[in-house]
Amino acid sequence: MSRPIVLSGFMGAGKSTLGARTARSRGLVFVDLDAEIEAAFALPISDIFATRGEPAFRAMEERLLAQAISLPGRVIALGGGAVASPRSRALLHARAIWIHLAVPFAELVRRVRATGAASRPLWSDLEATAELFAARQSDYGCAAYTVDAEGPPETVARAIAEVLDGLAPTQSAPPVRLERSQLEVRLPAASYPIIVGRALKGIGAAIAGVGAGPVAVLTDWNVGPLHQDALIRAIEEQGRQVVPLTLPAGEDHKQIRPVLDAVDQLLDHGWQRSAPVVALGGGVLGDMAGLVASLALRGVPFVQVPTTLLAMVDSSVGGKVGVNHRRGKNLIGHFHQPSLVWTDLAYLDTLPDRELRAGLAEVVKTALIGDAELFALLERDPAGFLARDPEVLRDAVLRCCRVKAGIVASDERERGRRAVLNLGHTVGHGLEAVCGFGRLRHGEAVAIGLVAAAEISVAEGLCSADLCDRVRALLQRLGLPTGAPPVSLAALSDAMMMDKKLKQDALPWILVDEIGAVSINTSPVTALTGRLDLLVERGVLKQSGG
Repeated sequence: MSRPIVLSGFMGAGKSTLGARTARSRGLVFVDLDAEIEAAFALPISDIFATRGEPAFRAMEERLLAQAISLPGRVIALGGGAVASPRSRALLHARAIWIHLAVPFAELVRRVRATGAASRPLWSDLEATAELFAARQSDYGCAAYTVDAEGPPETVARAIAEVLDGLAPTQSAPPVRLERSQLEVRLPAASYPIIVGRALKGIGAAIAGVGAGPVAVLTDWNVGPLHQDALIRAIEEQGRQVVPLTLPAGEDHKQIRPVLDAVDQLLDHGWQRSAPVVALGGGVLGDMAGLVASLALRGVPFVQVPTTLLAMVDSSVGGKVGVNHRRGKNLIGHFHQPSLVWTDLAYLDTLPDRELRAGLAEVVKTALIGDAELFALLERDPAGFLARDPEVLRDAVLRCCRVKAGIVASDERERGRRAVLNLGHTVGHGLEAVCGFGRLRHGEAVAIGLVAAAEISVAEGLCSADLCDRVRALLQRLGLPTGAPPVSLAALSDAMMMDKKLKQDALPWILVDEIGAVSINTSPVTALTGRLDLLVERGVLKQSGG
């Protein structure tokens, strides 16, 4: 399908079940818009309504719907009220195949009672819910297609398939290509290039120019099925043998055991110091593969091929590699610089929306550290970033890499200035640990940490309240959380005390002086409780159970 398929309907109509089923049967990607909104607020929908209000929910819903329908090859399940927005209805007509699932109200009541969902706020007053159902029928009537969804799922799925099969095929737009741009990370011992473009040619030759002998391609079980075969073919066409290795995917699997297993496999292949390791994946995979490369034979050549925005703008550059420990984030690691970073923006076509937004948090972080113009671009056109405009993203990647390369070149081992790259990470890493690795995406935790840093900066008199408001507003417009889910402040404090940057009972905080300029503020750990209390007062943190 050249346009995304969108399913609307009242609560209980089966949008999520039928959307997932339709996506599976056609080899498409399924997107649950309500789940995306929950991730954007780091809260369940009931809590979003209770703490932020319906207007904030609807604004985010409209924003994320526009992002979701910006790419083809998707089936999107809407929330029950998503089509109440005239702008959203116009977008659906212009860019999507909109199918409404029609179910009589009495059948919806039967379904929610059978599933135990009748306790949800919407169903606590049946008379009011019936009135809402009736009021929404005019909006639902705007759908291009309506399917009777009262029957069993298999029957409704067939009806949806009949609608889709009856549509005339439309011609897909030609793929966008952007010629390569290149910048250098210049270090005392060695320098390496960062290649940025879209639908780039020559990746096999570029990797074949690194080291000698076989090439290990490390990926994970999410990225591998999408991109590994093409990369292996490109390298083999250059006459190099390829050894493919698959690591587990996700922050909760970013542990030392898979890394040591991969080292074992390389040594079993008779690896030599000239044989490179290639990381094909996002930030977690790149960190793990980089640690493999640093440990095997005390260090072999390393190539980063990032497939997520977060990895492209941040983690693929700078040589910090490592894994998590049960006590905290990235507590086991090393510095091992890549020989090449190959950034092809076409990989972002398969990146889920939530992961793209998580990467944008690192773009905001970099803009705050050293690129006021990038921050202004983000404020001016957040929709262009969310919709994956190729030119917009290439500019963002190059700007972020340029800022980071300059900082890394002056302080490769993070003994001084490089610490500013941890803006938002002091609280962010603590939240990742206390919430359980994987619940919050790294970029989502960083987004919350950026607001925390801005609030503390205001309290310390370093910047204006207006600056803090701008940071919070921009992150919200990018679909990122600006407040954490409820946590134990004691547990968060303990997790932050395990920060690897802690020195002599003092914790360095990166605070904001102005857009594009930050400073290192080292405070005694005894000040931590007061700062966490401030963040609770400002709504960035919420004490669990209270």
